[in-house]
Amino acid sequence: MRTLVIGSASRIQALLRGVGGRWQPDIWTYPARVSPGWNYYDIIIDLEADERPSPAFSVSSRAFWVFASTKKTLRSLLPHPKWAERCVGANLLPGFCERDLVEASALSDVAWKYFSAWEPQSVRVPDTVGLVSARLLSLLLNEALLLAGEAALSIETLDLAVKLGLNYPHTLSEWGNIIGWHHVLDILEALQADYSAATYPIAPLLRDLASHARRT
Repeated sequence: MRTLVIGSASRIQALLRGVGGRWQPDIWTYPARVSPGWNYYDIIIDLEADERPSPAFSVSSRAFWVFASTKKTLRSLLPHPKWAERCVGANLLPGFCERDLVEASALSDVAWKYFSAWEPQSVRVPDTVGLVSARLLSLLLNEALLLAGEAALSIETLDLAVKLGLNYPHTLSEWGNIIGWHHVLDILEALQADYSAATYPIAPLLRDLASHARRT
């Protein structure tokens, strides 16, 4: 199928290091002055649909859309229920899109059947903020940073404990840098908005790291 990926250059590069390599898509760095020819494509993947308005809802297109949906639920992204059968949401954050397996949500069985036929290496998960793996890892990273603040521990100490004590493949710092601390913060803030600040307190150190990541 003719496939197009749209998003910032860094997000496109991350995708092409992983699942995008087998999709062999055309790419369109967002925003661009020249239209990619929306109706030419069968599948369009929007890597930042949960960060800014997707062109999906303002252009003429017959394509099936795959929306990044870790910072917002798929349901909240769609302007009308009729979209449920022509799109899925997916975890396409750096680090996660570089895995072989695609974690995705669908609001209809029709949409899931279409998507899973195109991408057999996919797993259907609930339509929630962070989906599954990004939500769990973001909470873990935030909890570690809360502990660092409460116990006056350095991140290096926590990294050593995680690496040696839990035998994780990456330290906390490595995970945060791979995903992007600002993306981790966005997920936590979305969870706060859905639940409460008391349920999901955010570590001040996470805000500092996210602010630094956005500047670099």
